[in-house]
Amino acid sequence: MTAQVAHYSTRRMVLKDAYTEEKVMCFAAELDLEALRDVAADPALGLTRHVIWRITPGIVLEYAADSRSRCSFLAVGGYPRDLVQEIEKSIEKNLKPWTLREVLSAVDRADGVEELAGAVLRAGVAAPQGFDKKMFKSIKRAILHIDHRIRYAGLWATAYSRWSEFRDLIAGVADGDELYTLRRDAQVILHYYSS
Repeated sequence: MTAQVAHYSTRRMVLKDAYTEEKVMCFAAELDLEALRDVAADPALGLTRHVIWRITPGIVLEYAADSRSRCSFLAVGGYPRDLVQEIEKSIEKNLKPWTLREVLSAVDRADGVEELAGAVLRAGVAAPQGFDKKMFKSIKRAILHIDHRIRYAGLWATAYSRWSEFRDLIAGVADGDELYTLRRDAQVILHYYSS
């Protein structure tokens, strides 16, 4: 009997630099990484660029530029876990993506509707895979906000993490938001949660 090898995935490390795609592509080229997928646009997923490279036979590096949040991110997945985490630390050291603390602080400090909406969407993209109470509270506040643009950002921020704790909030928007477009989007996200 062979032991099961556990797959490990990092969080989506949201990148700060406006010229990120060029830097990431150069980084991958310098390491001579094998591209497994390179799609210029995937409208169904809301991505303007999506690339996956093989780092080693068991580990992949993913880069994506998300059109809804206007964020780009890197994520690493595979096994062994310690090697994936080592690569994650290298990315954090060299590319300096947003930390979770910075992401939450940006939501709290946001000035104006547009800045807050962007910060909330970024928080959704950067959310860890496992439930995080502070992140949940930030996104929940957005979903319950008086301004429909902030509610929109909060609603779509839930689609990145797919935490079950958001389900009742999303259902509340689907059943009772004053705007048809938000009720419709909430139904889409609930469907996405169910698939």
